[in-house]
Amino acid sequence: MNLYEIKYKHNDMPKNYVGKKRIWSRDHQAALSTFLKTKPDKEGYAVTKKGGATIQIISVKKTMYTL
Repeated sequence: MNLYEIKYKHNDMPKNYVGKKRIWSRDHQAALSTFLKTKPDKEGYAVTKKGGATIQIISVKKTMYTL
């Protein structure tokens, strides 16, 4: 399992808001499917599972973790 950090912009928040979510997953596609209800379109817009909010994915990075 790998730790992925997803950075996103939330449409219901102020313009300079950037959210982060860390998800344990086997790959980057599985991390997105855990967090999102729909696949991101060409511009990165998708709908979240929890709350159904529209967000724009900025980046998905595999991160290093420390215990």
